[in-house]
Amino acid sequence: ADDWLSWYAFEKGIFTDNGLTVDLQSINGGAQTSAALLAGSVQIAQFGGAEALSANAGGGDLVVVANLAPVYPYKLYAAKGITSIQGLKGKKVGVSNAGGSSDIATRAALKSAGLDPDKDVNIVAVGSHANRTAALLAGTIDAGVDDPPEDVELVKAGLTVLVDLAGQKLPAANTGVIMQRTFLNANKDTVQAYVDSLTIARVKMKADKAGATAVLGKYFKLDNQTALDGAYDFFMNEVTVPYLYPEVVQFKDAVAILGAGNPNIAKVDISKMIDRSFVQSAQDRKLGG
Repeated sequence: ADDWLSWYAFEKGIFTDNGLTVDLQSINGGAQTSAALLAGSVQIAQFGGAEALSANAGGGDLVVVANLAPVYPYKLYAAKGITSIQGLKGKKVGVSNAGGSSDIATRAALKSAGLDPDKDVNIVAVGSHANRTAALLAGTIDAGVDDPPEDVELVKAGLTVLVDLAGQKLPAANTGVIMQRTFLNANKDTVQAYVDSLTIARVKMKADKAGATAVLGKYFKLDNQTALDGAYDFFMNEVTVPYLYPEVVQFKDAVAILGAGNPNIAKVDISKMIDRSFVQSAQDRKLGG
């Protein structure tokens, strides 16, 4: 639900109020979204910093102007009978795509518990968030990260939460607001209006739980109010922050993990890949409260 701020801004007319005409498109997965951005199919995209880092290591010039999820917005779920991360030794742990956000988050969680992701478990790429959830329910993987409200079926099935990654407050670039540098340089007013809209959306969401959960229910086609309320509490209390600054430290895990298999990762200057000025402007004008 990292895109919740943009959905709310769209549904409540906040983008329009800031002079923007936004066509929200859903693209399944960070790798596919990154490809669409690089191809020019979209101008602004929201996806993982890890995928943006890989794109720049491959010759792209993407810039992250905000971060909707500065911590890992996940819980690590495991099959019944597995009660600790140590119990994952020798087990299959699902991620969406190798090198993607869920992969980085999963590896970070395993490492924080003293496990070697490449030796102690078998990491399996299943293709998408939806596939990961389905694989957990089917038992074809033993563990994987998920987040509210998409974890509602896992909760129903009695799967075990091993770790609340968001609660650990590990810095992450899980969902950046990203664009090509050429677009940024030519459209700074548009980018500022977009960042302003997201900042304002968070303020309004804090005061509008009913409206915010209704928006989430619409986009997830979910009418389980308990699950929607739980997602709201999780997202607003553990994940999002008033000012959505992208920071170099948020890329630390991605650099370490992706860099182990790609020497070009170390050549990317993260400080030049992020631009904090748009969030700084929003804060200077106290748009986040």
